[in-house]
Amino acid sequence: MQRVPAVSPLSQGIRPNEEVIAESYDSADAKEKKSTETSFSGAPGCPNKYNPYHLCTEYCYDHWREGTPENRLSETYLRKRRRMLAKFPLPEPWVEVYDAGIARHYYWNQDTDEVCWVSPRHPIAVIGEAAPRLARELKERMEGASTAEAQEKKSEGKPLKSALAKKKRELLIVSSDYVLFRTKAVSERARRKGIDPMDPAAYGDVPVGKWSSGLHAHDRTGADVTAGGPLFQQRPYPAPGAILRLQKKKDEDD
Repeated sequence: MQRVPAVSPLSQGIRPNEEVIAESYDSADAKEKKSTETSFSGAPGCPNKYNPYHLCTEYCYDHWREGTPENRLSETYLRKRRRMLAKFPLPEPWVEVYDAGIARHYYWNQDTDEVCWVSPRHPIAVIGEAAPRLARELKERMEGASTAEAQEKKSEGKPLKSALAKKKRELLIVSSDYVLFRTKAVSERARRKGIDPMDPAAYGDVPVGKWSSGLHAHDRTGADVTAGGPLFQQRPYPAPGAILRLQKKKDEDD
C-alpha cells in the first residue's frame, strides 16, 4: 500500500534533451537524493510497491511502465467495490486512490497518511502506514545502524592497539626483571660455592667438574679421530693443564 502513485518523468511531457540538460547541472548528491525519493514513491506500474522491503529501480519504470489502466478493470471487481463503498462509505478525510501496479483501489487518510485496502469502516479493515514510508524508515534505520557500527569498530580499534602495546611493554618489563633476578641468583650461588659463575654448577644441579667433564673418552685426548692413516693430526695433543703442571714441576726441580 502506498500514497498516490508517482508520475513517470516521461508522462509529464519532459523531453529527453531537456532532462539531460537539467541533470547536467545537478550535483552527485542531488541526483542520488532524487533517485532515492523516486524509489520510495515507486514506479506507477510496479506491482511490488506495497512491499516495504522493495525499492523501485530503473527496471521497474522500464518494465512495468504505467501499469494497468483503470478503464481495463473487470466489471466484477468494480461491482464489488461499488457495493462495499455503498455499505461502508468513506469518512473524512479518507479518499480513494487507484494503484495501477496491482490494478485495484486502496484508501488513504490525507491527515495521518494512513492507508487501508478497504473502507476504514469495514469490519475487516486493517489500517496501517504506507509502504513507501515504511521503506524510507527501514532504509534510514539500516544506514544509521551501519554508520554506528562502522564508528564503533573504528573507535574500538585504537583502544585495542593501545592495550596490546601496553601488554607488550609489561611483558618486556617482566622479562627484564626475571633476567636480572636470574643473573643475580646465579652470581650469588657461584659466590657461595666458590666456583666460576659460568660453570653449569652455578645455575644448575650438575656437580662441579673440570673442563673435560661430560666429554667422550676420545674427545679428552684432543686427537682428530676423523682422519685416517698415519697422519700427524692423529697424535694426541696434551691437555693445557698437563702442560702447565709439567712446566711447574720443571720450575720446582730447577
